[in-house]
Amino acid sequence: MAKQPTRRSNSSDPRIRDLRRSLRAAGNAEHARFHKGYHKSSLSFHGLKTPAMRAAARAAFPRRDKLERKELLELVTELWTFEWFEERFCALELLSRAAPELGARDLPLIKRLTTHCDGWVLLDHLACNTLSPLALNLGEPIYDKVCTWSRHRHMWTRRASILVHIRPARASELALDRAFETFEERLFEEEFFIRKAIGWTLRECSRHYPKQVHEFLVRVGDAASGLTRREGARNLPAALRRAVLGK
Repeated sequence: MAKQPTRRSNSSDPRIRDLRRSLRAAGNAEHARFHKGYHKSSLSFHGLKTPAMRAAARAAFPRRDKLERKELLELVTELWTFEWFEERFCALELLSRAAPELGARDLPLIKRLTTHCDGWVLLDHLACNTLSPLALNLGEPIYDKVCTWSRHRHMWTRRASILVHIRPARASELALDRAFETFEERLFEEEFFIRKAIGWTLRECSRHYPKQVHEFLVRVGDAASGLTRREGARNLPAALRRAVLGK
């Protein structure tokens, strides 16, 4: 395993101290080695699986205890400070609870988090469970800012600019022009996680927008990678899928 992060100072918040103790106590060195390799991450790992991390977050911060926005964001920031995967995951669990109360003023924080996600698990949690619901709730004020992220130097920030459309697509409230403009803008990328994100989001769009997905993939043709086309066409009706893939 990589070098462990610098020893943290004790938090003044007993809930964070309890959470950290529970994460350490539930750690599994073998799982930690596996997850570090699987995620190809520079973060340190205790070795907890997703259900255990969520249980630890619920125990430390029960949903019945209402957290004010300011307090919650301070907790998220502290949990994100140290380079432990499980702490950052728990920070995102807390942040996703606040999605209905967040607004465009919180986008700088979300953007900053995307640049330090160091892996698809954390980025996808943040994008799909906080950023995308925010877009679904507020629409244009969110898209107006997030569409510019597609040209950011950090790959995970660019991926977030694509995945922001996941929840609106599922709810049949897709911002069509915004979504397809972003997809087309990033088609040239050779980065696997960008190509996969476009294909995945197109697949979600095809639930309610099969005609638009079909027309987009046919129009861009080989400008889209094989991965993007296969993923994007996966849930299209058979005739439309054949028109995209030629089989």
